[in-house]
Amino acid sequence: MKTQLTTLIGQYIQLEPIALHHADGLRRAANFENIWAYMPHQAHERFFAAWFDDCLAQHVTGKKLTYVIRQLTDQTIVGSRSYYDIDLQSKRLEIGYGWLTPTVWGTQLNHESLLLLFQQAFEQWHFNRIQIGCDPRNMRSYNTLKKLGAKAEGILRQHMIHHHGEITDTALFSILAHEWPAVKTTFIQRLYQK
Repeated sequence: MKTQLTTLIGQYIQLEPIALHHADGLRRAANFENIWAYMPHQAHERFFAAWFDDCLAQHVTGKKLTYVIRQLTDQTIVGSRSYYDIDLQSKRLEIGYGWLTPTVWGTQLNHESLLLLFQQAFEQWHFNRIQIGCDPRNMRSYNTLKKLGAKAEGILRQHMIHHHGEITDTALFSILAHEWPAVKTTFIQRLYQK
């Protein structure tokens, strides 16, 4: 099983493995404080360089594999999303640390980025389990995961420390390989058959 990253292309976006040349586009997209309201880190203004350098360093080691989200209509960078906690032996990983610039909130871009990452992990890499976590107060992310067919597994209490020091819970969802075909159908219907 290989986890080699390639550019993933959908109808609305393409996902590109993070690289130095993405810095300026990511900096512009990330420069909204409200993006980071429920995140353990932040990447707006003075926090961007540390966030970007950490993403690159973890990407090189394979600890966290980050994709940059590029909107196809105008080629602008609008966010990022990562694979992490990758366990090749047990064929499981987590998708997270995802964010989008506010101008594209509520569009198909979020769903399509998840679809492309799930497809790669299940259909190319043959993983058995993908989990996704979110702050249960982040109703936009929580409801998205439920609507798309991910199974709620429960709440991890006091699981994360927020960037401003608050200890927060994590709502945990998962999709298993045998569930993926049905979940994929839901994704496609929501994205492309409206």
